[in-house]
Amino acid sequence: MKTALKKLSMTLENSNSKTYLELLDGRTEELQFTQAEPTHFTVNDSEFSLKSGVTVDLDIMNVDLVATSEVIWPGQTIRVRGGLDGQGAPMKASATIPFNKKMTDGVQGESYLYWTLETPEGTFHNKQPIHMKGTLKGLPPKDATFYSESVVPMYDEQDNQIGQIYGCLQSN
Repeated sequence: MKTALKKLSMTLENSNSKTYLELLDGRTEELQFTQAEPTHFTVNDSEFSLKSGVTVDLDIMNVDLVATSEVIWPGQTIRVRGGLDGQGAPMKASATIPFNKKMTDGVQGESYLYWTLETPEGTFHNKQPIHMKGTLKGLPPKDATFYSESVVPMYDEQDNQIGQIYGCLQSN
């Protein structure tokens, strides 16, 4: 059963992220990102079930992160954009609050991220989402850490695979 909620807009002012980028030619780097612009998202309608509790769906409207390469492109800026400024659509996230539990108790959160990665060798993107999981105690998700467990192929603007990313970690 869906309950009608007014869309609620929220902003996450600060976060740090890291990911490993491995190119097909063997070059690999752990990139440390900082947030260049606040992340905006909206809380959508929620689903409620006596058996499973509440699932809160979110649209992540934008992500804007920057890192300075130290290995692959020493001294060069690498930028990640996601959402409307990235691949042109909001990214999806959700929080699951089990029946008889409050979000402040710590609940499972998930996000499905699509990035454009701006590098000195061109702009790369993923076709399969970066599936991030973590525990959150509120919205916006402050004091939360999200991580990925999968390897995600990255493609250039001609849709040729150029490498992969893995080990994504985000701390808010």
